[in-house]
Amino acid sequence: MNTNPSNSTLGYTAAAVAGVAAGLAVGYVVASREREMWKVLGDKSGGAHAEMMTSNCGRRLLKPLDQGERSMVEVRAYQLLQRTSLGPFLCGFHGIINKDGMDYMEIDSAYCHMKGKCATLDIKLGKKTWDDHAKPEKIAKESKKFEEVYSKSSAMDGFRVAGMKAGDLVLNSKNLKERFSLKTSEFGEWLLPAFFATDPGCGPLPNGLAGQCKPDSRGTTCDMQAAREVLGHLKVLRAAAELGFGGTIRASSLLFTREMRNGGLWSLKLIDLAHYTPTDEPDTNFCDGLDKLVATFEAWCTK
Repeated sequence: MNTNPSNSTLGYTAAAVAGVAAGLAVGYVVASREREMWKVLGDKSGGAHAEMMTSNCGRRLLKPLDQGERSMVEVRAYQLLQRTSLGPFLCGFHGIINKDGMDYMEIDSAYCHMKGKCATLDIKLGKKTWDDHAKPEKIAKESKKFEEVYSKSSAMDGFRVAGMKAGDLVLNSKNLKERFSLKTSEFGEWLLPAFFATDPGCGPLPNGLAGQCKPDSRGTTCDMQAAREVLGHLKVLRAAAELGFGGTIRASSLLFTREMRNGGLWSLKLIDLAHYTPTDEPDTNFCDGLDKLVATFEAWCTK
């Protein structure tokens, strides 16, 4: 991992960070004037959480704060990380509201302004998925899961797919566990092409182990311009992370979203911040995983 980015890289990062931050600030001023109406998000519910809500305009999400101290850690992480180099890569955070007796964290939607069929890709970063202050039983549980499920997958390189939906292709905790996740080589062979495919996208994931099966491409084309733009954004994120962000992040994800058409909108956001620990130490676990993801992404983009 390069811990001393060149001056040109730092300048590019600073300019990109300032530009994105300005865009977030403008979006907040406009949205804050609206009286939002909310509805259940549906199949994009927040994992073990209660159901998430989305505004009728599609710009905002409500994430339930139903995980006790873990939820409050995430709220504090949003407040702290917004002031760091990672700030522009977070969903805009707009505080806590109460709806029908439940407290929610209000954030910008990663699908804001997107229309038509959209693709979603969730990639976890870092080999180490537990907090620095985790109890021994938690560490043992996560280590056992890594050894049994992920030890022969891309997780060995510090990143892994947590979920994906692009047309008929759906990756979730069930089928990913059954196939022992994905090998790093599969990212370039079919995962990234499937995510950047135009509608209707690839076929469903067939049964089989990692590295032994892949979905039918069905002759779809890839929006390579969008792929190169996302790669550029990933590189800026990598440089921003290497500048330091005052803590360590465990089990967080990069959420990629895009319209399934050439020239469509896309978004890249860092989500799931419930395992953030403020510290002066650099987060090599997060940065190394991000560095390997960038290298894998770039190898596919430029082949």
